Amino acid sequence: MTPQRVLMTEGTSLSARQTLTALGALASPDRQHVIDVMDPNPLCQGRFSRFTRRWIRCPHYAKEPEKFLAFLAEKVLSGRYDVLLPTHEQVYLLSRFHHLLRPHIGIALPDFHSMDRMQNKALFMRLLKDLGIPHPESVPVRTRDELEREARYPCYVKLGHSTAGSGVFLVENSDELADVADRMESDGLLDGHCETVLQQPAKGVQSTVQAVFQHGRLVDAHLFEARRLGVGGMSPARVSANHPVVFEHVAAMGEALRWHGATFIDYFYDHDRQRPEYIEANPRIGETVNATLCGTNLAERLIDVSLDVDCPTMSPQDCATKAEASAGRRTQSFYMIAISDAYEGATRGQLWRALRNWRGGRELYQNSADELSRLGEDPWSSLPVVWIMAQLLASPWGGSHRLVRQTIENYSLPESAVERMLRVPMSALSDHLPARADRV
Repeated sequence: MTPQRVLMTEGTSLSARQTLTALGALASPDRQHVIDVMDPNPLCQGRFSRFTRRWIRCPHYAKEPEKFLAFLAEKVLSGRYDVLLPTHEQVYLLSRFHHLLRPHIGIALPDFHSMDRMQNKALFMRLLKDLGIPHPESVPVRTRDELEREARYPCYVKLGHSTAGSGVFLVENSDELADVADRMESDGLLDGHCETVLQQPAKGVQSTVQAVFQHGRLVDAHLFEARRLGVGGMSPARVSANHPVVFEHVAAMGEALRWHGATFIDYFYDHDRQRPEYIEANPRIGETVNATLCGTNLAERLIDVSLDVDCPTMSPQDCATKAEASAGRRTQSFYMIAISDAYEGATRGQLWRALRNWRGGRELYQNSADELSRLGEDPWSSLPVVWIMAQLLASPWGGSHRLVRQTIENYSLPESAVERMLRVPMSALSDHLPARADRV
């Protein structure tokens, strides 16, 4: 396939940064696409890549969804792009309007009902129960009385919608639960309408499966285990793995929802019992450099699905065979590890040692490729490292908390934003897009 003109809906997240790498630095020579990046932040990391043709300032999708849609319509109608690629929580908003966008541009998103079943943590737990897929014991609650009555310690309190762990709380006792309940009540989240999930801790190694579907058919997938955890429960150091039953489960989920596009699902894998327990889903592409280095370029496959290229189905057995051949590939995101270290109290001296270990390929970084800083292929990707390390070394605790707060604020999807999006009328986009027959 010839290179396409791609418009990404944001450039702040790690997903966006790694998608740029997959479609640029790690793409096959005939598929290095022309990529523009929309983002309200002029310092978004997606701007600092030789594979980004231009950065386009846009309204914030969650704070000003109607303005965002009007702005997006203008870009779509310009005729400059073949594919619209939402890489983070914009998928939730755009899935409501995908039928209006499809006649004008390639885009791969499921219908909104399916999107909500994956995005909403309470609905996702019901999906797993309906399909007989294993998960930790989970109870939905709507009021403070239910929350206090159903809690068994330790447990996780999970808001229906949240990003990067910002709405997930580990509570060890009744005092901690009371603090969480107070915060939730002040935000109007225990009013009897919003569902919150109480979940028991899962057993095993934290892992992630990533997949791309075409109208419910699995067309590619990859999974990895976490080697190190960071802020919000993310895994900034990973190793590719093979858990064959997981490919069976993810294929069943995609088929049940007739999923169209990308998704990734977090779970814990008990090697002794060869049993996963799924904890939550993220209905978007995610961070795919580990997969790409293993020979599974999920971002390229998502481009194909967006353009309605007929992709061959991958059976769970095919996925397991490919995963077994590439298992053990180690990758990491150095500056996310540094942010996590500083967030947890690391000193300047400890950060300097981590920097030396990264540069020397020692300890956690031994035989491991960096997912974000691809200096040989994309020299501009060094700029975020320099900027972030300067802030951390100047003020480890303050710099790390500021970086985490600003980043999550730029792309997160809190309950308040969900309610705002659900109130957006179809006319917010249809008024700006002429009616057209669907793309062939």
